[in-house]
Amino acid sequence: MRKGPVMSEKEILVVSFGTSFAEARKTDIGGIEEALARAYPDYRIARAFSSPRVIRHMQREDQEQVDSVSQALEGALAAGIKQLILQPTYLMHGIEYELMIRILSGYRDRFASVAVGQPLLGETDQNPAHYTEDMVRVSRALLENAWKEAGLLNREPGQDPVDKADKGPALVLMGHGTEHGAHIVYQQFQSLFSDQGRKDVFVATVDGDCPETDIHNILSEVQREGFKHVILRPLMVVAGDHANNDMAGDREDSWKNLFAATGSFEEIECQLGGLGRLEKIQQIYVDHAAAVM
Repeated sequence: MRKGPVMSEKEILVVSFGTSFAEARKTDIGGIEEALARAYPDYRIARAFSSPRVIRHMQREDQEQVDSVSQALEGALAAGIKQLILQPTYLMHGIEYELMIRILSGYRDRFASVAVGQPLLGETDQNPAHYTEDMVRVSRALLENAWKEAGLLNREPGQDPVDKADKGPALVLMGHGTEHGAHIVYQQFQSLFSDQGRKDVFVATVDGDCPETDIHNILSEVQREGFKHVILRPLMVVAGDHANNDMAGDREDSWKNLFAATGSFEEIECQLGGLGRLEKIQQIYVDHAAAVM
């Protein structure tokens, strides 16, 4: 998929893991691509997915073709692209980012110039107490949208609820998680929320062997704090399989049902939007692309 000025020799290749959920492709991934197209009208915008499983699913179930990273790079060469920017929609410098860089290494000398934008959270380190300015921007956009969707506008840290007996909702964020060292970003997010004075926001992950982000440990913490209303929401760029099934699905071990099974909560709310559909998140990607132009 290539959009933009046909004669342009400049391209932004937007690299995503991909998702089998068509609506999420349109709103989360497509939203980022469209924001980049609006910001840089003299660049062609191309799409690549790095998940072979997602690519095969789209071909089989949706009759929709999408390039792998190597196919998109070959396509850029065939289209006469001279200046290439790869802008990943990945959350972090994890496994998929490193795979993208390895694939790109075989193509760098075939373009006049090649640059790579930062993933959403920017350049992170291994200190769980550290967090990037991009993380701060993400947290603000996410909380603003979460409270608005819940009908609470933007609850400030320590803000007293109207009913003193009501602690207000706990927001439990579902990260993907990874065995890669980049998993530390989820602990860094928790540090950020703690430094913001937010005792109502918790970060857990689907994958990754880390007690600090294990959903069972987080669930117990939410119980101990006495919350009766829980909002579950993905801390993911794309709200696909994990958000719809692992978080909000009907199977016994979904996060929704894990919380319900305790009998401790009067309301469990699931918000299914990915980060990629939020304008303030899209702007971060626009800024990351600008930084390498």
